[in-house]
Amino acid sequence: MMKVVQIILLSLMLLSCKARHAYRKAVRDIASKLPEPKNMNAGSAAYSISVPDGWTTDHKTMYGVDYFYLLAPKTKEDPNTSINVITENMQQLSLETYRAKTMESVKRYIPNATNFDTGSIAAYGISGCWYDYEIDLEGNKSTLVSYIIPKNGVAYIITAGTQVKYARRYRPLFNGVARSIKFKD
Repeated sequence: MMKVVQIILLSLMLLSCKARHAYRKAVRDIASKLPEPKNMNAGSAAYSISVPDGWTTDHKTMYGVDYFYLLAPKTKEDPNTSINVITENMQQLSLETYRAKTMESVKRYIPNATNFDTGSIAAYGISGCWYDYEIDLEGNKSTLVSYIIPKNGVAYIITAGTQVKYARRYRPLFNGVARSIKFKD
């Protein structure tokens, strides 16, 4: 069975920046139980993606996974809203099967993930999909949405996260960023 861990790592890491010590510990505890990310950092297609006005970018490698971050301006009330992009070999799975297996992994490794929803999205003519859910780690209630855009057998995964109370405000922006991914062939 495919070891789909990228969304879990991505989801947790993007919200752990500057978080309380207890929250960071919860993230590390979950990350320590995950399998080796063998199929990550796949693909060679160059892409561009829109960065919202006022946001910054960063590139980090954590737990063997390369992340490209888009970071919202930090405030005391909203210090962790962010988006990131990672890649994974889809191992010849269909988009729907890939998403289903990814969601199964999230449910397995984050038992308190709730309120899952799914849908479709297109980015410059490429059909993709998304799923979202909520998590509560050490009192931090967050909403995460992962967009999966396939290109040449590689999943380009754009995951956005914010506090539950800001989810409605940010979702149109998150959707716009996901739709903006454009591959340079």
